[in-house]
Amino acid sequence: MLSREAASFLRFQGANKESRMIRSRRLLTLAVAATLAAGAGCVHSNSAAGDVSLSPDASNSAVLYAKNLSNESIELRVVTTGESRFIGAVSPGETTSIVLDPTLLPAGNLYVLGISPDGRRRAVGGPLAVTKGNEIRFTIQPTLSLSRAYVVSP
Repeated sequence: MLSREAASFLRFQGANKESRMIRSRRLLTLAVAATLAAGAGCVHSNSAAGDVSLSPDASNSAVLYAKNLSNESIELRVVTTGESRFIGAVSPGETTSIVLDPTLLPAGNLYVLGISPDGRRRAVGGPLAVTKGNEIRFTIQPTLSLSRAYVVSP
C-alpha cells in the first residue's frame, strides 16, 4: 500500500503529464494551423495587394518552345550580351512554352541553354537572331550536345 503522501504525489505527477500532453497538442495544432495559413498566403506571391497581374503578351516578345527528349529534367537559360538568365525548366519527355522577357529583344546573338541537373552537360542553341513575334524551337536530345534550336518567323 502507498502512503497518503505518495498517492497524492503520484496523482500530481499524472495530472502534470496530462496537462503537458494537452499543452503539446495545442502547440502542435497551432503550429499546423500557422503552417497552413502561411502556405495559403503564398498562393498569390507574385502580386501585391492592389496589383493587377498580367501575363506577358507573346506578340510583344518571343516564345520559346522547348521539347525535352532526354531522361532528366533540364534547366533552361537564355544568354544575350554576356548575361545569363534562368527562364524555366522542362521535365523529361515534356514540352514547355515560355514567353521571353521583351527587354531581351531584338537580339542578334541570343543563345538558348539546357543544363543537366549535375551541371556538367549542356545543350546549346545559337547564336539566334530573334525579334518580337518570333518563335524559338529548342529540341533537347538525350545526348545534349546533339540538341538544336532554330527561329520561326510569323
